[in-house]
Amino acid sequence: MPDSDQLISKRRDRLGRTLMHQVFSPLVGSTIAVAYATGRWDLSAVGTGLAITGTLALFWKLDRAFIYPRLKRIPQDWLRMEMEMFISVAGHLLGALLALVACGTIFGFKVAPMASWLLLVGIMMVFPILHGAEMAVGYYRQLREKERVEQELRTLATQAELKALKAQINPHFFFNALNTIAALIHTDPALAEASVERLAKMFRYVLAGSERGRVPLGEELAFVDDYLEIERARFGERLQVTREIDPRVLSIPVPSLILQPLVENAVKHGHGDDGRIDLDIRVESVDENVRITVADRGPGMPAGYRIGDGPGHGLRNVDERLRKTYGSGLEVEENEPRGTVVVVRVPIRA
Repeated sequence: MPDSDQLISKRRDRLGRTLMHQVFSPLVGSTIAVAYATGRWDLSAVGTGLAITGTLALFWKLDRAFIYPRLKRIPQDWLRMEMEMFISVAGHLLGALLALVACGTIFGFKVAPMASWLLLVGIMMVFPILHGAEMAVGYYRQLREKERVEQELRTLATQAELKALKAQINPHFFFNALNTIAALIHTDPALAEASVERLAKMFRYVLAGSERGRVPLGEELAFVDDYLEIERARFGERLQVTREIDPRVLSIPVPSLILQPLVENAVKHGHGDDGRIDLDIRVESVDENVRITVADRGPGMPAGYRIGDGPGHGLRNVDERLRKTYGSGLEVEENEPRGTVVVVRVPIRA
């Protein structure tokens, strides 16, 4: 439904509620009460009912215009509501009395004391209940609207933070990739050219992934393969990669650019004593989660290591993005007999 149609519908509903609570119900109730109190079932009862209804509506408008804005400044919700109910009851009693006295003078009727008390008690009970119900519904709607707005703000803030984190990763990755290609230009121009073409392919993926937010796991792994081919052009046979991929989970959506920083970190810090870089990438389904591990056989993390230690921001950004998306971040474990294992858990039904 277009915004204009929604606005018209809301206004129509608001008008209907206003007519029911402030016109129809008070008119019928006050007319019957006046007729019973005076014993006159004629136009004078209808006129008095109209006068009471109009006076109550006037008092209600004055309350909304001058008193309600000041009551809204009271921080305690319970105190504000009690004062509004008290003022509502007092306004209804005063308005009904004024209208009843004026109409009694105009139409020349008298109200029996007992009947007048019944009339005032009825007005005091019925009309505040009607307006109290309207106030309660209004508070409920305001609360729901406040919760909706707060949820939207939280969602927008999270999306902005995720985009900011991703924006930090992109230039970091491309800077390192260009360094690798620059090192190849003089030693192997053909391989450098092929690496540039692969980098252009990766750049297109990054742009598409930034727009989509989440991508199929298979595409993220293919992006990692392209990155590793660029690194293999630099390290040659010293870079060895072992893959164990469960094909059943390749369609599961994951946040884009969460695996490449982990693999890059393993390539950077996973050198063995002989200069080899042995990586193990494993993807499997475990307990309603996709468990992704990137393991190396380097010197391992220092004792007491926590994600975020050190000058690099790759692991920290991935950890923060995962926490904001799923509520849990990276797991860092020791690899046996040597090295580091970084674990990502992605809910299958997230």
